[in-house]
Amino acid sequence: MRYRRTVENRRVYASPSPEGTANLLGLDLPPDRVNAFTRHLDAAARDLRRNGDTRTMDQLRADIFLDILHGTHAPTDQPNGGGVQLNVDLATLAGLDNNPAELAGYGPVIADLARRVATDQRNTQWTYIVTDPATGDIVHTGTTRRRPTQPQSRRIRAEYPTCIWPGCRMPSVDCDIDHTTPYADGGCSHNHNLAPICRHHHRIRHQGPWNYHRHANGDHQWTSPLGRTYTTNGRSP
Repeated sequence: MRYRRTVENRRVYASPSPEGTANLLGLDLPPDRVNAFTRHLDAAARDLRRNGDTRTMDQLRADIFLDILHGTHAPTDQPNGGGVQLNVDLATLAGLDNNPAELAGYGPVIADLARRVATDQRNTQWTYIVTDPATGDIVHTGTTRRRPTQPQSRRIRAEYPTCIWPGCRMPSVDCDIDHTTPYADGGCSHNHNLAPICRHHHRIRHQGPWNYHRHANGDHQWTSPLGRTYTTNGRSP
């Protein structure tokens, strides 16, 4: 593929200018990484401007760029500064089609690159938009996230008044909201995959390890490290 052959020839090129300054160019770089890097530069520059820095945005981006190259850039808390926004249709993401996608702030990218970007971002938060394939109208939007929303937490604690660990009576209002299938293993933050577990048993669950799953009736079946099983029913009547 032409894209892959070109990326294999990526390089950095430095050249002097007639004014006595220098230009530093990165050529044939992966666009998703360039997009993420420029978003980081923008976010870091805006952060400095908010704190009273009087340099222009172009000057700030250039200076931060050089600081990063020299290893002197101090990272700041910029949750959206280094991420990417990928717009891709579901058929292409699933490998059933090869329509071009779009990187916000960059432009169109080929389907193979879109799928690779999606794979690289699988453990991050996603904002998704569902459109009608016939009209293009937006029919649904949402966000995948690690932590449940407050309404979700209230719903789970109302459904399960106590910790679901076998024999534990800790009130669910004092419990963590746990992912039945861990988030790191692909578990989603949906109600059917959430349950209240007190902090003590939450640690034991992941350090043990203990595993559990939810039955269709709402009960939870626990499996100990030794393979023994226990079923708990802590739901409200």
